[in-house]
Amino acid sequence: MKGTVRAGSSKGGSSTDGVIRISKAGRTGVVLSRGKASTAERVGKASTAGSVIVAGKADRIGNVGKASRPGGGIRVGKASRPGGGIRVGKAARARGVEKTDKARRSSRAAGERASRAGGAALAPPAQSRLRQGPVQRRRSSALGRRAAARAKQRTAMRRAPKPAPHASSPQAMPASGAGPAPRQTTHPQGVVVPAGREGAAASAGSANGVPPAAEHAVQAAGPGGYAAGYRDGVFAGGEALVAQHIPPDHILPAVAAADLIAAGFRQYAPSLTRLTSPHEMAGHIMAALDAQRPLSVVRLGDGELLTLAADTVLPAAEVQELAPFLPYAGVPCSTPDIRATLAEAIRGADWVGVPISRAPTFQGLLFPVLRHFGIDWSSLKLTSSTINYSLHQSRLLLPILQGRRVLLIGSQAAELGALLQLHGVQVTGIIPAVAGMADIPRVMQLTSEHTFDIALVAAGIPAVVLCRRIAGELGSVAFDFGHLADKLVTGELQL
Repeated sequence: MKGTVRAGSSKGGSSTDGVIRISKAGRTGVVLSRGKASTAERVGKASTAGSVIVAGKADRIGNVGKASRPGGGIRVGKASRPGGGIRVGKAARARGVEKTDKARRSSRAAGERASRAGGAALAPPAQSRLRQGPVQRRRSSALGRRAAARAKQRTAMRRAPKPAPHASSPQAMPASGAGPAPRQTTHPQGVVVPAGREGAAASAGSANGVPPAAEHAVQAAGPGGYAAGYRDGVFAGGEALVAQHIPPDHILPAVAAADLIAAGFRQYAPSLTRLTSPHEMAGHIMAALDAQRPLSVVRLGDGELLTLAADTVLPAAEVQELAPFLPYAGVPCSTPDIRATLAEAIRGADWVGVPISRAPTFQGLLFPVLRHFGIDWSSLKLTSSTINYSLHQSRLLLPILQGRRVLLIGSQAAELGALLQLHGVQVTGIIPAVAGMADIPRVMQLTSEHTFDIALVAAGIPAVVLCRRIAGELGSVAFDFGHLADKLVTGELQL
């Protein structure tokens, strides 16, 4: 930084229009407090940010050498010789004579008087710095160190890898269908979007209404972007909703939106509906197998719900934007016939897996869709839509299959069959990939040609209809196996 500062005075026979020159290599933050008729010459190349120069009456400050340290205060006493009596910072070197204790005290008092009487006033931050004693300077230094530590911690948090989602979480539990799982993600503005788009799903809430992991994300992010969008979304979905119920000219002191949610939840707790657990579901399946009676277990994920929602609960264009994976999952276009077939299969299934996630395209669609198609959810036998993964995690899958004749349907049927046979499972039939909802009649014909006790169907959205028809028309047990087939075949999960 280059520049000059002029401060003139004609009193006392001192030089007028003294000039401070900050050399090309000088750094910002050098502050000069001019007393009457004082002259300052040059701040050297190594002068560092934050240096404070205080000159008394009729004083002259000499050159400050390269050894000047950050934050050092230069104080020159009353009637000091040019270039003499300079003290720079702590244990600093300067040209001139080192002051004695008495001279330092006198210099400090003179400097403070000159600061008050000087023609060029210091900026408020510089005045505050001048008044700082050793204790205050140490405190300021400690605060600076703590700020640097916090900045380093935020940087580490940004670089730290995020933990993998738990196997029972919505992110890890994809909707039914063949191929890679369409993940449930959340857009930075808080809108849940389909697979392939990055995002984050909120975890359990903290006391102030913001999930702990999200708090860290907000602290780690810079201004704007995801952090700003998330804060806006949390406010709009929490405190802003509360504010709508507060009458004019009133406030609700010290009660956060999370506290109100907790109080309201206690009121609605009697409405909680318990889902059938993995051990209970395993017992129902094995009982049906032992009794040789039909049983169908279907699962509803975002694919099935968005198919049903198209042109009923949501505009078809919005569904197409939210679910570009639907053609891959077996529904190139949601038509009235497809929606009616799918709704009838749900209505007639023995067990229906429903999403635990309350995200907009999961539970946010589940109940509006069921209501639209006239399906009373309370009449359904409900389990989790991730019951396939839960049975595997609970080590219940192999005990269900061992000793039974198993039919496999789906794109991974051959590879899954080889894997199951290695674990003592008798695979009696394999039907390869199902080409969407239109392929259901062909697959049903092939299925009827096999002898089996239980069919594991991993065929995307058509699996719901296939499981219901296999149980109803062929009298066997049919289970919507979903993406568990892919994960077992790839080795991501182990039997």
